[in-house]
Amino acid sequence: MPTNKLAVYAIPYVLIAALQYQITKDGLRFADPIAFMAARAVIASVVCFTLARSYKPIINRDTLLLSLSTWASTTFWILGLEYVSPAQSAVLTYTMPLFAIPLSMLILKERTSRLGWIGALTGFSGVAIYGAALAGGGGSILGAVLTVINAIFWGTYTVYFRKVRLQDRMRTLATQFLVVSLLFLPLLPFNFHASVTPEFVADLLYVSLIAGVTSFFLWLSMTRMETIAKLTTLVFAVPAASIVIQSLLTGELPGLASLLGFALMFVGIFVSRGRGGGLAEEVPSVSDSG
Repeated sequence: MPTNKLAVYAIPYVLIAALQYQITKDGLRFADPIAFMAARAVIASVVCFTLARSYKPIINRDTLLLSLSTWASTTFWILGLEYVSPAQSAVLTYTMPLFAIPLSMLILKERTSRLGWIGALTGFSGVAIYGAALAGGGGSILGAVLTVINAIFWGTYTVYFRKVRLQDRMRTLATQFLVVSLLFLPLLPFNFHASVTPEFVADLLYVSLIAGVTSFFLWLSMTRMETIAKLTTLVFAVPAASIVIQSLLTGELPGLASLLGFALMFVGIFVSRGRGGGLAEEVPSVSDSG
């Protein structure tokens, strides 16, 4: 797949993802995490069904497993975000390639070369170094564990995104968000609270429409273009971008540890996307008729 075509999706995805942690964390000031994510799923589902011009969900085994994995990822992420900072959440979430690559080998039968693994581990070492530089910012073991579990399920639904890649994208996303909202429904009575303020509405619209519909559409589209090994190591650009954005906003240069982490993230991306970095055996994908 031509690199410039992938970049059309990858660049906005990285920018959206780099901002979503701080905005989502801000939204938790106004609502409990389950209510916040349930509202996001409902809004995103309605928008996706409208854009698809069809209100018929896609019901098949892979789409349901995709949706269940998304719900689990969302739940563990938002619960973990209550206990760690946005920056720490971002760093821990981007352990995802280490789980997605073996899952792709198991579920999709995609082969990953030694170079692909080297790139993934190099990028992860950069994330780890950057994370260590943030360790002084507090956080908790519980929040870290919840966030890493989120990364496992993010890797899972990414693999299923690729498996259902021949389905209509908007209907797939609409079904995904619909199932997520239904799974959140029985949890709403527990600790429900929400304060509808202009700030909360702005946060909710961002996580629903930008970090929800748009971000998921971009990510789903990219899974149609690349093997999991090549694609998932690309996400190391997100914590790297967050370093740049933070420096531009604060006017402060990152420390040496952060810069080293930044460099290793991009080395990992470069290595994994080199010749032979991700090999694949194509597998049949389900059709829209599921």
